[in-house]
Amino acid sequence: MDLKNLKYNIFENNIFFIQKNQKIKGMRYSVFRLNKKQLKGIIENTDLLAASYPIPRNMRERVENRILPRFYEINDLIDTKKSLPNELGIEISKLDQEDLLYGLESESICKLLKDRGYKPEKLTKLIKALIFIKEK
Repeated sequence: MDLKNLKYNIFENNIFFIQKNQKIKGMRYSVFRLNKKQLKGIIENTDLLAASYPIPRNMRERVENRILPRFYEINDLIDTKKSLPNELGIEISKLDQEDLLYGLESESICKLLKDRGYKPEKLTKLIKALIFIKEK
């Protein structure tokens, strides 16, 4: 997979940005930095969230149609491009933040994340600390 021809992300300065055509005018966005292990934990959280039942239908649609395709593309790159630095950035929207926190606040998802070697408390703290800027 080539870092220049991504379908859902733009990779610049070790940050995965949302493609311009995927952004919603007026939505607030933020970038946060995390290591590959934490990023894989965020992706795992999102994957578990999509598989969980019940979650609100509009959230499921956002997770399945917007967040997961981006995160799967990033995950594939992490697995195949060993030259990527350990610390990477990822841009998310305020709505993405709320969806990610919904999963991280679920006891069952947190238990599964812990069983798989991730630290949901640290991921939650990282995501809650984000400051968002409105897209023009």
